[in-house]
Amino acid sequence: MVIYVKNIVEVRDINKVYKLYDKPSDRLKEAVFSKSKKKHSMEFYALDGVSFGIKKGEAVGIIGKNGSGKSTLLKILAGVVTPTRGEVVVDGRVSALLELGAGFNPEYTGIENIYLNGTIMGIPQEKIKENIDSIVEFADIGDFINQPVKTYSSGMFVRLAFAVAINVDPDVLIVDEALAVGDYRFQSKCYAKFDELKNMGKTILFVTHDVDAVRRFCTRAIWINEGKLILDADVNTVTSKYMEFITNGEVIRPENNPDRTRVTENAEEEPINRFGMKVGTIKSADLYDENGEVKHCFEIGDEVVLKMTADIPEDADLDNVGLAVSMKDKRGLDLFVICSFDKDMKFEKTGETHIEVRFKNYLNCGEYSLSVAIEDRSTHPIGYYDYIEGAVYVKVMTDREYFGLMQIPGEIRITQE
Repeated sequence: MVIYVKNIVEVRDINKVYKLYDKPSDRLKEAVFSKSKKKHSMEFYALDGVSFGIKKGEAVGIIGKNGSGKSTLLKILAGVVTPTRGEVVVDGRVSALLELGAGFNPEYTGIENIYLNGTIMGIPQEKIKENIDSIVEFADIGDFINQPVKTYSSGMFVRLAFAVAINVDPDVLIVDEALAVGDYRFQSKCYAKFDELKNMGKTILFVTHDVDAVRRFCTRAIWINEGKLILDADVNTVTSKYMEFITNGEVIRPENNPDRTRVTENAEEEPINRFGMKVGTIKSADLYDENGEVKHCFEIGDEVVLKMTADIPEDADLDNVGLAVSMKDKRGLDLFVICSFDKDMKFEKTGETHIEVRFKNYLNCGEYSLSVAIEDRSTHPIGYYDYIEGAVYVKVMTDREYFGLMQIPGEIRITQE
């Protein structure tokens, strides 16, 4: 039967159930006495009723804490694992970079493993031969390419595996946290390749604990927790809710926590998210120019003044209470952060507190958001009394086009003899 696939990937109500046994003999008992009513195992749902679709050309980040079911999901999409229930349809060739060294024979050389991996993915030998130079060049492991991979470091493993995965012309590329072992130069090279594949209309799914990486690269994110799909939406919304979960340790779905209270009377948009131990600690926050006028549109070099009012809780440990202000781009990436802790400043008393933060605007033309938080530095990760992502929105206008994110003060001197 031919199934018409509107999306390049369709995941339809999949479950993956594993049986857990207290001791090895229980596995044998269950096999021998299969018709017995007595259970010798318990069921563990690695995935439970997960459904979503992915369009061609999307780059989707899959996030969640360890053991949430992310890797199981990717293995099912790659065809390595079969779901217990449900259906997965992928319209195209899948190339997967899953567990480090998976699909490699440690006794084979790098070159031999390239051909082995390609064959496993169903690629003709002639096609592999055409791409062998590109694979070797991207892997950039020198003479080790002719040595058995059992002599490779973890970094060499991932270089070779990634080089193979991206050079077999996949329609869907799946990457499971493997880039974490690569050095900065290699990671930059991989993200540049991601962009190239996106521009070619390829679809990319990758798992990472790096929220900034998801925000930098993806336009959409899927959050999975304890086998269930918690949220599937734009990357800022999902990552912000995930950060709230990491901070508070509690899953709160957006529909059950609609608190996006504006803290500025002139706000044109709601905050992206707001959470904390005591939401409401921040009473007001707005931007002003150097003359004290409310202003949300600035030019390069303008003085920007953030004025806040906060009600520091009476039970707060003043040695660990801090202020944090961050300017973010549209993807939610921090462009700069100003923290009271970094300046060795402390709040001297609880109750109503007026705060003023001044900085020069060096950002180039664009739209940005300002996040503000009253922190609790006594915990790890950092806790928040009140965290507002997108408390104030900012526009920067320029009379000419500049390159880069910022126009920092700089001096050029030219000497010619």
